[in-house]
Amino acid sequence: MIKTSRIHPSWATRHKRPGTELRCIKDRYYLYEYKTVYDASKKRARKISGKILGSITQQAGFIPSAKRMVESSAGHGAASSKKILVKEFGMARLVSEKFLAYGKKLENYFGALYKELLAIAYCRFVYKCPLKNIPFRLESSFLPELLSFSAFNEKTASGILNKIGAMTEAMQDYMKSFIDKSDYILIDATHVLSHSQQMPIARRGYNTQLNFDTQFNLLYIYSATGRMPVFYRLLPGNIREVKAFKNILLQAGLKKSIIVADKGFYSKANIDLLVAEKLQFILPLKRDNQLIDYQSLTSNTFKGLGTFFIHEKRTIWCRRYVSENMLLHLFLDESLRVKEENDYLTRITTHPEEYSMKGYHEKRNTLGSLALLTNIKSENSEEIYQTYKSRMEIEVMFDGMKNVLEADHTYMQNQQTLEGWMFINHLCLQWYQQLYIELKEKKLLKKISVNDYIYSLTDIKKVNINGTWHLNEFTHATAKLLKAVGIQI
Repeated sequence: MIKTSRIHPSWATRHKRPGTELRCIKDRYYLYEYKTVYDASKKRARKISGKILGSITQQAGFIPSAKRMVESSAGHGAASSKKILVKEFGMARLVSEKFLAYGKKLENYFGALYKELLAIAYCRFVYKCPLKNIPFRLESSFLPELLSFSAFNEKTASGILNKIGAMTEAMQDYMKSFIDKSDYILIDATHVLSHSQQMPIARRGYNTQLNFDTQFNLLYIYSATGRMPVFYRLLPGNIREVKAFKNILLQAGLKKSIIVADKGFYSKANIDLLVAEKLQFILPLKRDNQLIDYQSLTSNTFKGLGTFFIHEKRTIWCRRYVSENMLLHLFLDESLRVKEENDYLTRITTHPEEYSMKGYHEKRNTLGSLALLTNIKSENSEEIYQTYKSRMEIEVMFDGMKNVLEADHTYMQNQQTLEGWMFINHLCLQWYQQLYIELKEKKLLKKISVNDYIYSLTDIKKVNINGTWHLNEFTHATAKLLKAVGIQI
């Protein structure tokens, strides 16, 4: 068989130059670099293909690869950044339009600084970048064109954060604007490791990961109905959050709130503090807590004594009783019970050194159960359960902060700048939560994460051709996502 080479159209071949080759992939033309080296074993030259240089269309001609342009600019520093011909457009458009409401509120409270705030938040949200990388990311983004501002350097960014950090009243007023005082509010806390020895807020403290490094605590107020982080407060690392609950409520101007904690929070000392401060709470108990009465589960009378409700298509049995002048709600999820039972029995065969039939019989009556201790007497068991389950949204939020934004540690050396930096992270959390809620409501979370969402939109570029910006091609997968979430580019 005679192998014939493909004849490329003249509008594509005119862009070839020495050391490059054309490739036609799915009827689209791309230009790649290549070089030849001498192969001693074959005693002849051999071609080695290199990186993609760009794509070629009949209408636009040669379109440089955005990835190669970014790599080139990063390698040559700020001087060559002015030559960037391809800029990120998808997320820039999202920030300037979908997050427009946040921008308007920022303008109300911070005046002309709001554009710089949006710009720094964009760099954090999209690229998780530190201050030093902000100038390059802005030079490589179409956001300055969309918001009509000039890209700025690292020193300017640091100065903006320092200035914002001093505007305590403006930051608090911005956060209060998201609070509906008739809403039920959930409160929780996490820690942030600090590598600074100079800030008074950074102290050696204790957290649930048994980490005693220098840190500070981040106390958050979360809207139960809006499912949105609305207010936060920074605390020294050696101050436990229970002592600060009342003060953050006063700062936020709230009276109606529910403290929903994790299973490691319960202790008699914490309970006494919450009661003394007249704070409402829902606290999950560990299954071996002595306050829990498993007698009805042991005697198989639990369903006869209790009631049930449906949660996410699962039947939840429940009963409540008084314990130490508080109410203890005990729940049984049969689906979870079967799953936990199968899991334990499987581990007996795979990890016999840790699991045994004796252990199974000791735990079998507690499997699938959840005990919630509360001083709220106005709500039934279903309402208490649903409020507690809302805490899962807080877990997602904190996961977003620590993993998606990589904000579980900081190298800031100035506390005022740190305050500004944490406010930027707060903006990013609000954006993250909005996208998460959107994907959840459209039932897309099983197919795409918030990270995937962001990454897909950064694939949308604008390219400068003969002094005019044009939308670059993007993948079918990205087009499908845009249609699913209702975004028009």
